[in-house]
Amino acid sequence: MLASAPHVNPSVRLTELDTGGIRMVYEKAGGFLIRALRRLFAIPRTAELLLDDIGSRVVRHMDGKRTVQDLIRFVAGEYHLSRKEAEVALLAYLERLGRRNLVGFEMTADKDETGRYDE
Repeated sequence: MLASAPHVNPSVRLTELDTGGIRMVYEKAGGFLIRALRRLFAIPRTAELLLDDIGSRVVRHMDGKRTVQDLIRFVAGEYHLSRKEAEVALLAYLERLGRRNLVGFEMTADKDETGRYDE
């Protein structure tokens, strides 16, 4: 997990706010029943998530090249946290974004000839 490089889902629209935050607008997932209910009722297809200053700074650093480990170092240094505090907070934050399919994780380590990632 720490060697993976998080990146924002390309289908998510990011909007910079005057306050320094970021607004993430994304389409809600839904099965057949949800799509049918959306036709009958005024249920919005999109949702938005407003990120605070810290969350916005982390998202700005997600470029698909920086690993989770790099982001932990950034958060720890920027906010004067211990490495453990930064790791716990950042992993929880990335998990929440990942559950909503707002970010994805790409392995950056090289594969060996068997197709497995080096550890």
